[in-house]
Amino acid sequence: MKNKVKSMKKKKDWQTKAMKRKHKEHDKGILGIMFIMKHFFRHLTEWIEEMADPRNVSYITYSQSDYIYLGILKNLCGVKTMHSMEEQFNEEACICTLGILSGNAKSTEIPHSDSLNNYLKKLSPDCLAELRKKMIKSLLRMKTFYGNRLLGKYWRIIIDGTSLYYFKEKHCENCLVTTRTMKNGKTLKLYCHKVLEAKLVLSSKIVLSIDTEFVENESENTGKQDCESNAAKRMLARLKQNYPHLPICIQADNLYETEPVIKLCKQYGFRYLLTHKGSRQKLLEESYRLFVENKEAGTADKICAEKGKAVYVNHIERTVEKEYDANIFGYSYSEKKDDGEIKETKFQWITDIELNAKNLEEMIDTGRGRWKIENEGFNNQKNGIYEIEHLNSRNTTAIKNHYLLTQIADIIMQLYLAWNPMRKAVGLSIKNTSSMLLESFRRLQITDEDVSYCSRYTTVYLE
Repeated sequence: MKNKVKSMKKKKDWQTKAMKRKHKEHDKGILGIMFIMKHFFRHLTEWIEEMADPRNVSYITYSQSDYIYLGILKNLCGVKTMHSMEEQFNEEACICTLGILSGNAKSTEIPHSDSLNNYLKKLSPDCLAELRKKMIKSLLRMKTFYGNRLLGKYWRIIIDGTSLYYFKEKHCENCLVTTRTMKNGKTLKLYCHKVLEAKLVLSSKIVLSIDTEFVENESENTGKQDCESNAAKRMLARLKQNYPHLPICIQADNLYETEPVIKLCKQYGFRYLLTHKGSRQKLLEESYRLFVENKEAGTADKICAEKGKAVYVNHIERTVEKEYDANIFGYSYSEKKDDGEIKETKFQWITDIELNAKNLEEMIDTGRGRWKIENEGFNNQKNGIYEIEHLNSRNTTAIKNHYLLTQIADIIMQLYLAWNPMRKAVGLSIKNTSSMLLESFRRLQITDEDVSYCSRYTTVYLE
């Protein structure tokens, strides 16, 4: 009952229907998206046109920007299928807005969905990966998010994998195999595509894709741990190549708590903060337990929101002669459930960052935040407006490009959601915000004055 009382809004925060309508009248809709693009990614159209165009010059009708912006808008407006995109975007306002974004004023029609797919079949996924890199570097150079770095120095990058598409028959040479147990006890063999994502944490509400590794193996029977660990190695190498001077802290679950991954972090100059379970690093776990049992570990009581207890040990690697720094810390707290039962919750992590009384609470909050951000990120993309598990093409290259377009659109969408004053005032869900974007894209006639507004420098306040 207490929790329900706490969650209720104060009377001064209540909003009547009339008040919500008034806020919505001032919503700029698709113009707000254009404003965010111009503010954070002023050269986005130039970057798109710099990509290597795979098409025959003689047959080009639409520019690369027409296609890329069309794919971005499809995701921003929550349009699930290519066929639905054609129907929803077949409006004069859509044609005009797309022409303004792409700089192709001569365009008189929205590109056909088949034309977009044919383009994405030929386009190298490296082009869209490079486009995303330019967008991320543009954000980092603005220094807007410097205050959210770990310990005031390290940019947090969370690594996690997920399965995207399942097929009953082998789809391509790089398909992986998984089995599912049915209700009748029988096992079903499925072919799937997996992806490993690296997410850059700019704030608690802005977590953007910074790198993608499509998990492809020579053998379809490669296990989950092997394929994701090998993909992580390729991803770490690429992160170092793309961001050589960026101070990075890698966060991940205990699947990546292996010597090869940790040694790569050391080699590339990355810090690491990983979920720790004894089964992955048995010798380190045994030493840590001895320190705790002998009361030689550092402790801190009544910290974090739950006023729990923390225990930490620095440089455990010296007791087992490891070649990398390893500091282990744990956090636990107890809470009384409604039925009177006492529930104890425990966490453990391993890191190469030296632990002390000053940084311990921030390290605990950061370690716990990984789970929330990691799960909410993929959950929003699978079950929210993007539905990334929907197959827009059966061509392997086009599949990758559709996925990368979704990640690029999500960068823009998260910045838009963090800025949008109307959404903050009314409390709209992401799906409803996306629906309003679609409606404004279909109905709002953009004027020269609107374009001038987007191009002018204006301070942007993010949530």
